[in-house]
Formats: sequence, C-alpha cells, structure tokens
Amino acid sequence: MPGCKSFPTARPSRVLFALCFAGTSAGAVQSVVVPVLPDIAEQLHVSASTASWAVTAGLLGAVVMVPVFGRLADLRGGRGGLLWSLALLTLGSVLSALAPSLALLLVGRTLQGAAGAVFPLTITVLLREVTGGRLPSAMALVGATLGVGGGLGPVLSGLLGQYVADYRAVFVLCTAIGALSMLCVALLVPRRPVVHTTGGVDLAGATLLATGLVLVMLPLSQGSNWGWASPTVLGLLVSGVTVVWLFVRMERSRSEPLVSIALMRHRPIMVLNLLSAAVGAVMFLVLLGVNQLVRTSPDAAGYGFGVTSLTAAVVYLLPISAASLVAGLVGGRLVARFGGRATLAIAGVLGTGGFTSLALAHDRAYEVITAGVAVGVMLSLAYAATPTLLTRFAPASQTGMANSANALTRWIGGAAASSFVATVLASYTPAGGAPQETAIVVIFAVGALVSVTVASLARLGLPGHEPDTVGEFQESEPSVTHG
Repeated sequence: MPGCKSFPTARPSRVLFALCFAGTSAGAVQSVVVPVLPDIAEQLHVSASTASWAVTAGLLGAVVMVPVFGRLADLRGGRGGLLWSLALLTLGSVLSALAPSLALLLVGRTLQGAAGAVFPLTITVLLREVTGGRLPSAMALVGATLGVGGGLGPVLSGLLGQYVADYRAVFVLCTAIGALSMLCVALLVPRRPVVHTTGGVDLAGATLLATGLVLVMLPLSQGSNWGWASPTVLGLLVSGVTVVWLFVRMERSRSEPLVSIALMRHRPIMVLNLLSAAVGAVMFLVLLGVNQLVRTSPDAAGYGFGVTSLTAAVVYLLPISAASLVAGLVGGRLVARFGGRATLAIAGVLGTGGFTSLALAHDRAYEVITAGVAVGVMLSLAYAATPTLLTRFAPASQTGMANSANALTRWIGGAAASSFVATVLASYTPAGGAPQETAIVVIFAVGALVSVTVASLARLGLPGHEPDTVGEFQESEPSVTHG
C-alpha cells in the first residue's frame, strides 16, 4: 500500500523492472477474462450476453478512475498512485474470485478497471527515476508491456483452463499477480518528495466526465447485443456526448482543471490520442480475429483449424506477445535514432502488411503466425513511440494528465473494436452455424485500414520536427500550460 516503506534510492534497472512488471500485469488483467466468458455464463447460470458485462465492467471502471489518477500523478507524483491502482486491481481480483453471483463479480471487475491507470502512472514514475540517454529506451520498454500483457492474458487463461475448470482460478491468478506487482513497486521504486503541494482534484469535473464516458462506453461495449440502431444505444450515445460537451465547457473556466482542454486541443496531443485509439482497436482486432479464425472448425465452416483454446493461446497468440516483447527491446533505439513520428509510421506499415496478409492468406498455420507477429511488432513499436512523444509535446507538469487521456482513448478504441468484431461475426453467422469466412476477411481488412490510418496520421498529422527536450513546444505556446 502507499504507506509501505521503500528504499531511499534505487538503481534505474530495478525501477524499470518493477514498472515493466506492473505494466505487464495490468495488461494481462485487462484481457484475461475474455476466454473464460463462456465459463462465467455456464457456472453463474446467465446468458452469454449477460456474461459479457464482465468485460464492460472493467472498461467502465477504467474510464472512471484513469482521469482521477492522472491528475493525482501530476499533483503528488506517481508512486503512491501506482500503488493504490495496483491495490484496487488486487482487491477487485479477490472479489471476483470469491463472487457467488454475477453482481459481485461485476463489482470486482469494476475495481479491476484500475489496471487502466497503471500504464500512465508508470510513465510518470519513469520520468522521475530515469534520465538522460536511457529514458527513450526505458519508456519504449515500459510501453511495450501493454502489448505483451494484453497478449499474455488470453494465453495464461487458456493454460490455466486446461487444469482448473472453475473460472475463478483466473482471478486467483490475477490476485497473485497484483500483489506481487505491489510488492515490487513498494520495494524497488523509491519514495520521492511530492511534486506539487498546491491544487487538487476537480471532483465535480471528475463526476461529470465519468458520467459522460460511462454513457459513451456502455453502447460501445454492448452495441452488438442491444442493436446499434436501438433507442437505448442511440439515446446513451447522444446523452454521453452531451455530458462530455458540458464537461469541456466547465473545464475551460477552471483554474485547476481535471483535464486541460487547451492541452487536449494542442494538435500533436490530439493526433497522438487518435493514434492510441487506433492502436487500441488494432490490438483487439488481431487477438479476437486470430482466435476466431483458428478455433473455427474447417468441417463446419470450410476454413479455420478447429484447434482447442489452449492451442490457440500457445501456438497462435503467444507469438504475438513474444514479438511485442522483442520489438520493445529495440523500440527505444528506433525512437532515439529515427524519432517517434517515423517509428509510428513504420509500425503502421507493418500492421498494414500483417492484416492484409491475414485477410488474403490464412489457410496455413505459418501464414497466420507470421502475419500475427508483424501486427505484434506494430503494437510494440506504437506503444514505444507514443509515451515518448507525449512527454515531449506536453508540459512536464501535465504529463500524468496527458498520458491518462491517451490511455482513455486506447480503451475507447479497444471497446469499439471489440463490439465491431462481435457485430461482424453475428452478421455473417447463419442460424445454428459457424461464422462465414467473409466475417474473418472483413475483420482483418478493417485492421489493415486502421493500420494505414496509423501510418498516415504519423506522417501527416504530427509535426515534422520533434522537440529534443520535454515540453519544448509548450515554451512557445504558453496557453497550452494554463488549461
């Protein structure tokens, strides 16, 4: 917990290890529940669509907590916030493991949504603990943990499911991972003096923003179940957009806003947020698309491999995580040598090639694995470049806010992609049959289009000159720092 004692000093390598472990753990917790949704439905005696609320609850918890933790990071430093977010993640895992009903499970999953705040908090800590030439590589490696953890979640869930039939075992594993992450941070990340002692969290703004984001995320995550043209979905979307608009109007008049509207309107920040939404969508498109492809029986649908969940996780999804990890080790060097803008463009090209290959050639295992690896490398390079660019385009006093807003857009992109995949599969599935191959092609084709968007935004949307130091652009644009 935040009150735990820690060493007064720490080696950067130890700090980096703790932050990477925390980031990987958070990424895994976010995605580990997806493979056990059928087990949750069966064991809690609910429908599949009702069980999908276990994913929605985590998304809603994240959108509520991430902005608040981001503001606290700018005010108080990142270590305490990181410990608290990991504590909430662990508590949510305990509740989910013990839940005798879906209602209590959803409470636990909502608390697990604190995992969404872990990554921006790790970046805040990293900026205080690592300096000089090591910072780009360190940020790239921590950034890569998002892709690594997101890919490892389904793999761990699949492996565990082969030995333990009860879905609760997954949340027991999450509890152990969360507790170990807290211990690493408490022992290896030193306590530092508070960055800013003045100011506070805009609670009214936090409430309004949370309400608006929840109203937007609900239809994005449940639209495939409720119907995209249904009055419920349309009403929630309109209400959510209206509340967010009211939040923006209110924040403009705040001297100490929860989210600086001027910063969010700064063109590089806007583009980076759009890029993160696209990359978040890519992650779900590749994981869900590949999993559906390889698990579909060729006897029933005329395509696919008909493999078990364990084989899908280990043979097809694990290489994506492994590629993300390896790419993360070199991503920092690419950013340092060619710049974040060029690295993002390279990532977009790799993703375009990978998804195009998946759409056109997916009859053999090596074709799917190779293309999946290309997308895994794309994810890692994008995650490596984005935090580096954010810290250069945002003022030092608002890096927590900037990274948290960026994390939120990633969640929104992922939720939209998840619902899109569900909608496409439902649209191309005949009654009593398996999804048609057209559904798989559509999913991967959209992945290619999103990847093209990443490359285009990186080349055309970001400034040609990247600042060499944190906040260089803001020195000539003081309005950005004033919110």
